[in-house]
Amino acid sequence: MVSEEVIKELKDREEEARRVRRAEADWEFINSLPPRVRSAVVLFIETGDLRLAQKLSGLDLEGFIDVLRRARVWIT
Repeated sequence: MVSEEVIKELKDREEEARRVRRAEADWEFINSLPPRVRSAVVLFIETGDLRLAQKLSGLDLEGFIDVLRRARVWIT
């Protein structure tokens, strides 16, 4: 069984990753994207779920990762 301490540590790490993704992102670039891709990038920033965000974007994985890189979004 996973201890509460381990769960708290994982939640803290995910919150830190989310904070970094938000802070480092190029929001001007993100806001210039088509709505579907923009929403997928924001979803990735908030959740870190690469596969779900990529599928929702309508892009292939390589194309979506390229958009994330151009948006300066930290990919873990």
